[in-house]
Amino acid sequence: MNKKLNILVNIIKEMKINCDFTIIEVGALKIQNKQEPFYELMDYYPSSRIIGFEIDKYVCQKMNSEASNGIKYYPYALGKANEKRKLYVTQNPMCTSLYKPNEKFIKLYNNFEVAYLKEETEIETISLDYFVEKHGIENIDFIKIDVQGAELDVFQGGTKSLLNVLKVVCEVEFVPHYENQPLFGDICNFLIQHDLMFNKFLKLSGRALKPIILNNNANLASQHIWSDAVFIHHIEKIQKLTNIQLIKLSLLACIYSSLDLTFYCLIEYDKRNSSNFAKNFMKKLAEENTN
Repeated sequence: MNKKLNILVNIIKEMKINCDFTIIEVGALKIQNKQEPFYELMDYYPSSRIIGFEIDKYVCQKMNSEASNGIKYYPYALGKANEKRKLYVTQNPMCTSLYKPNEKFIKLYNNFEVAYLKEETEIETISLDYFVEKHGIENIDFIKIDVQGAELDVFQGGTKSLLNVLKVVCEVEFVPHYENQPLFGDICNFLIQHDLMFNKFLKLSGRALKPIILNNNANLASQHIWSDAVFIHHIEKIQKLTNIQLIKLSLLACIYSSLDLTFYCLIEYDKRNSSNFAKNFMKKLAEENTN
């Protein structure tokens, strides 16, 4: 349990403010059955919903059979548009992508065999905007996306859906893991046009060049290749958010350990409403630290 989040939620609930989130997760397959931290919001706000996408229909069926109320997974591949695309299936399905593995590049590095091409097939993609309109989804608060190099394609097919998004966590690559894939800079340039600015990396990952294995660790990231990047609603435009959006963004920031942003949002809320959220949160955190 995230103790800071629990404290913040309790303060918000004391003021009888309800925060029902709409969350999109693109590439929802769990790595080593590890649940993403934003799922904790469902415990506090059970009327929220998480809409996940994972292209393997059998995996989706299993995930849906185990899902809690408000969580549903769809076996759809998201892309730029409703169209046919090649799907490049890799040795480990976790690396499968709409982009072809750049084997000339990845063969230079240790322990990248999982990303080697296994077979090519064809798949139908749909756009996020198409799905959102078809299902009558009005506002999306948060997007988590990991689709192996095709993240920009999904954003380009979701420009309307990005309109009210408060935060994005997106896997990005710094070097061409896949052929002709968009890189971190391309995603930054696109999202900033939609008032989403880069905030931070959660973890830098990569590999070391062959043939040397450093520190007896074949996965040592001496070459940074990918990471999860956090994007937030542009800080210079926070004043345009509604009161409920400020509270939601403060909660999302707390989940990903950006307490400065949490307080920034709470202070803005307090200015508007003559409340003491920021002061009360600071007091409760201090009490927790002394216990």
